[in-house]
Amino acid sequence: MFSTAPVVYAVGDEYQIMFYVRCTAYAKVVIGGREFKDSVCGVMRSAKGMRRVRVPRSLLDECGEYTVVTQNLLARVAYNPKIIKTTENKYKFRPVKSGTAVRAFMTGDAHGDIENVIKSAKSFGAFDFLILNGDMPNKCDRVRDFETPHNVAARLTGGEIPAIFAKGNHENRGAAAEIFHNFFPVGSGDTLFYTFRLGGIWGLVLDCGEDKEDDNAEYGGSADFSQYRRQQTEFIKRIIADSENEYEAPGVEHRIVVSHVPFIRDMGKLFTIEEKTFSEWTKLLGTIKPEAIFSAHLHRYEIMRNGSEYARFPSPCPTVVGTFRRDNCLGGSGITFDKDGITVDFTTSEGKTVLSEKI
Repeated sequence: MFSTAPVVYAVGDEYQIMFYVRCTAYAKVVIGGREFKDSVCGVMRSAKGMRRVRVPRSLLDECGEYTVVTQNLLARVAYNPKIIKTTENKYKFRPVKSGTAVRAFMTGDAHGDIENVIKSAKSFGAFDFLILNGDMPNKCDRVRDFETPHNVAARLTGGEIPAIFAKGNHENRGAAAEIFHNFFPVGSGDTLFYTFRLGGIWGLVLDCGEDKEDDNAEYGGSADFSQYRRQQTEFIKRIIADSENEYEAPGVEHRIVVSHVPFIRDMGKLFTIEEKTFSEWTKLLGTIKPEAIFSAHLHRYEIMRNGSEYARFPSPCPTVVGTFRRDNCLGGSGITFDKDGITVDFTTSEGKTVLSEKI
């Protein structure tokens, strides 16, 4: 079942507070006396399901707490629907602060294994924000397959620290994949790519889509990612054109990219696709100058630097492939941002730290 705890996802200059409502009810979030309602074109939503309430990042950061309000309805009728119960749940919120060392934990490639994700995070210890980097469920045949990432995020953050979400290739598979965007944080136009800002950290989330060409028989005509990737090329160009409000904005101390697929890496004939598009992404990132690209997908730990034998293109920064999966062992990455750069700790669900390296 979906967790009842909210998850505070960071997108652009806002937070998207997402939670699941199991009955007919209105929902809203109250911050500092201001109400933010879950409505569509002025109509309050009441159907059972996932809720997304958008709130200004600056307001929640300042107030440090929010209240989720649900109002149960006897029935959603055309005239005089009656609220029969109101529930309020208050949450403390700890924003990421500028000018201090910041700890993040990145997980991915869970493929439904929630418990081992929790264990690998505990190996790193306390952190300030969470990165979910794709392939959290194994497939998306049903809405219930969406539970894994939200439940991981709810358990690891408690609704009290922010989370970042990047879609993997397995989130594109199955009958429910076409409504995936209704259940997760989205950028403009309901896309799964966007920028975010947490304290002094600026980030770009990219969505490579599937890991093989669109016409691969495995997809049976369900894939249309080539044009989706071109949309992201134009998006990156717009970011560069607006750099003073993005990665060159006042107070930005670190720049990172989050992408489930390590698109700069050669992954063999079947999986090394989109030469033109990914080459252009890499060149554009050379203008942005991120410190690192954080990826998953390969089920092993790796830090690929410029000049690596696996690098497809000259890289503007290291690519950190930071999730591990073997048998019943799952691993993630503890990431520490400080004034001297970024340190990565590769941790496992067995309680081990297998590598700690400055990048």
